[in-house]
Amino acid sequence: MIEEIKEGYVKTEREHGIATIEFYHPQSNSLPGKILEALAKTLHAEGHDPQTKVIILRSAGEKTFCAGASFD
Repeated sequence: MIEEIKEGYVKTEREHGIATIEFYHPQSNSLPGKILEALAKTLHAEGHDPQTKVIILRSAGEKTFCAGASFD
């Protein structure tokens, strides 16, 4: 599942009970509200899925894991 949000995204891959949630925004992963909302919804859904045993949270890009919220 990939939820693309204006130059950024949140995507989930599942395999053998492991859900990997990846997020990205081109401004050093400074996350606007839409991406934060998508990330929260995805974490909540995976946390309540009985088939998910482990959640790995990963940022894409080559810089900062997460620069925090963006208040643009």
